[in-house]
Amino acid sequence: MAKLISNSRQEATATSSSNKKTFRTFESRRSTPSGNLTHNLLHPSSLSVVEVVRETPDAIRVVLARPDGQPITFTPGMFFTVVVTIDGEEHRRAYSIASPVQQSQQVDIVIKRIADGRVSGWLNENLRAGDTLQVLGPSGTFTLTPDVRQSRHLLLVGGGSGITPLMSILQSVLLAESDTRIRLIYGNRGVDDIIFHEALSGLVKSHAGRLEVRHVLETPPKGWHGGKGRLDREIFAHELNALLETTALKDIVLYQCGPEPMMAGVREEMLSRGVPETVLHQERFTPAPKAVEASRYTTQAIQVFAHGKQWEGTAKPGETLLEAGLAVGAPMTFSCTLGGCGRCRVKLVSGEVEMPEPNCLLPQEREDNYALSCIARPLGSVVFEVAPPVG
Repeated sequence: MAKLISNSRQEATATSSSNKKTFRTFESRRSTPSGNLTHNLLHPSSLSVVEVVRETPDAIRVVLARPDGQPITFTPGMFFTVVVTIDGEEHRRAYSIASPVQQSQQVDIVIKRIADGRVSGWLNENLRAGDTLQVLGPSGTFTLTPDVRQSRHLLLVGGGSGITPLMSILQSVLLAESDTRIRLIYGNRGVDDIIFHEALSGLVKSHAGRLEVRHVLETPPKGWHGGKGRLDREIFAHELNALLETTALKDIVLYQCGPEPMMAGVREEMLSRGVPETVLHQERFTPAPKAVEASRYTTQAIQVFAHGKQWEGTAKPGETLLEAGLAVGAPMTFSCTLGGCGRCRVKLVSGEVEMPEPNCLLPQEREDNYALSCIARPLGSVVFEVAPPVG
């Protein structure tokens, strides 16, 4: 029996039995935990801050490059996990890449200050050109790979800083796919809150007929000709109807990123019109991980299966499956360490784990007894299989 428990929404508990075949052909290995191994593999790399540009009163664009001058490999839609230390305390936050994949010598991320956001506020006030940022990744499954052979109709829907991964997708596709058409619907409070306002206007002019941008503002200025109101299901339906005057619904592929209520409304509207889920892609903001009280947990036995082999050991109080698996030498896959990219997904064979919510695990994956090893902590003896990476 495998069990997932949410430790932030206790009512959200899913239990199901594994119907996978039992493991019979694994070579067993008992390992001595190695704290140094775990530390080294989870240690971030360095990127140089080339430039810091103020995009809005609450958002900066940060231009990053590798110190050795080599290109940064990523797929449009991916993000970095930025690791910063403030007053002696380490914090990790996910920030999406905004620049096109064709611009790989330098990449842009956007950091928007959020209310009571210790890390975003500190970075907005203190980050300067010449500084160094520690990062993990890039990673993520909210991606689109440009293909010169493609001719598509992309509908991008963004809210606030959710424009960041969409900007990378938008620019990358415009540069690579000459026959693809893109409509961006972008919601914000007011004009001053529009990230990439000038850049988007320039892209519309330079890609006339291929890119359309519709701004939707909650507090529009006098004489505003764009959308008005909060970008919810009703407003989105109105914008979608306008698009359908020139584009067939069956041809649309949706990518959206922004506040959860906005994305829920957009998804509900598309599904109500018969659009299959396979063409609805969305990126959820993963909240900052909260400090874990190790005293809530006890040492637990773990077994890890991967590539026909087995590793056995223990998870110390408060350790995640990822940390425990790395400590015993298992070939764990991971990237963001925040529960936001899905690369660390493992299959629970038996045992019970606890995971903070929300995270990027899909409903079907929960039903199939998958867990995110970077945030899952064992509540008893656990047996799990390292799953192929997602994306």
